[in-house]
Amino acid sequence: MGTRPRRSRRTHPRPAHRRRLTTDRPRPARRRTGSSCCALPRSHHPPETSMSHTLSTPASPPPPAPPAGPGTDRRTLTRVCTAVLLGSALEWYDYFLYGAAAALVFGQVFFPSASESTSLLLSLATFGVGFVARPIGAMVFGHIGDKHGRRPALIATLMLMGLSTTAMALIPSHAMIGMAAPLLLVVLRLLQGMGSGAEYSGASVYAVEYAPPGRRGLFGSFSAAGVYLGLVLSSAALLLTTSLTTDAQFASWGWRLPFLASLLLIFLGLWIRLRLEETPAFEEVTEDAPPAKAPLLTLVRTQWRSMVLVMGLVAAPLSFSHLYQVFALSYMAEHGYDRVTGTAGLLVAGLVVMITAPLAGIASDRFGRRPVLMAGALYAAAFAFPFFALVDSGRPLLAMLALALAQGGSVGIMFGVQGVVLSELFTTASRYSGAAVSREFAAIIFGGFAPLIAVSLAASANGASWPVGIYVVVLAGITLVAAFLAPETYRSSLSEPVSGPAVD
Repeated sequence: MGTRPRRSRRTHPRPAHRRRLTTDRPRPARRRTGSSCCALPRSHHPPETSMSHTLSTPASPPPPAPPAGPGTDRRTLTRVCTAVLLGSALEWYDYFLYGAAAALVFGQVFFPSASESTSLLLSLATFGVGFVARPIGAMVFGHIGDKHGRRPALIATLMLMGLSTTAMALIPSHAMIGMAAPLLLVVLRLLQGMGSGAEYSGASVYAVEYAPPGRRGLFGSFSAAGVYLGLVLSSAALLLTTSLTTDAQFASWGWRLPFLASLLLIFLGLWIRLRLEETPAFEEVTEDAPPAKAPLLTLVRTQWRSMVLVMGLVAAPLSFSHLYQVFALSYMAEHGYDRVTGTAGLLVAGLVVMITAPLAGIASDRFGRRPVLMAGALYAAAFAFPFFALVDSGRPLLAMLALALAQGGSVGIMFGVQGVVLSELFTTASRYSGAAVSREFAAIIFGGFAPLIAVSLAASANGASWPVGIYVVVLAGITLVAAFLAPETYRSSLSEPVSGPAVD
């Protein structure tokens, strides 16, 4: 009758480079799954390119279904996840090592004083000083990540954190060079803080931009799992060192050994990250238009609401991670626990988070980001006072259980979703800067000085823990309110993130 026979409906799409046009009319392009670029946003419907006419061929048997992702196969995705997990672990080994050493030994090595509590406060103050440098690092490396690529920024943060940590092992004590010792420690801590200011957010952005549809939460959780793998490694290094040395040996030279080991980890981390390729999302956006000259200024002007939301969303997990990793060690030491109990508890807690964080990411892919964040905040508030009750029992196993439940339950759940939320609330062109700068300014306000605030609160109540419990509840409430106000993003396009107040 002059009409063409109907083509059979395919059960899976043909790759973009093998499609052909069957009419003269432009047709909406199907979602690209085998190309090196990101999938097109659903709201855009560009016509088929001339490549389709050039490659028009007779019908052939359909090829195997391509992987569901932004131009990546299973092997590439596995390499990305492994690189994010191990790279983050090696960097945060340095960071957690400093926090534990500040609570255990830096007071007597660099800040000798007639009062043990004064030495501890000064030591913890240097831990907080690093947070002052983190927004600077976020701005510097966020700019690099948005203008020159995620990969070079992640390599630079690795080098800065690793070298500054190794140098800390070489600082003479206060008894040898006087005030120069704590000054050198503070300078190196500032450099370490700059590197850490763009590490977690950058690794999260990298993983999420590579993630297949419907699995961004899982991929974003690998950076959180990597952070706590770093905690496990640093805790294991300290546990081994404290077990093999006396208290005097540990204070004299034993604490330096895990810091020196950081030099070896730098080379491993550098080898991992040099093998990475740039994310498809960044390559696509820079092909369409040159990067902005000042991504941060564009971000502040156009996406400030998302920045404010992120600061509230990360308030609790940032604070709790440092409360339970730094303050808890000093609190346990004051209550008669030895160093082995505290470091072993952190090791177990890190292992628990490595399980709960990916589970939280998977749950957020199914139920949404907001419900999972709210669940983590509620858990943290509910466990605030039971945590101190378990520690105050004087039983090492119960104290270790308290650390595992606090970290694995509250911190693990919220950190597992944090990475993907940071990425989804910002556009690709300014995503690295947006995630890093927002998170690190929140780190100054809520996280960096949380151990110092907790020590001061406990001291004001003659060593009682109830003021710290109230502090934990308040921080959990901030994140709970922010999660309630935030938009739900788990079904949004990564190229068109949602911002502003909740819309559902």
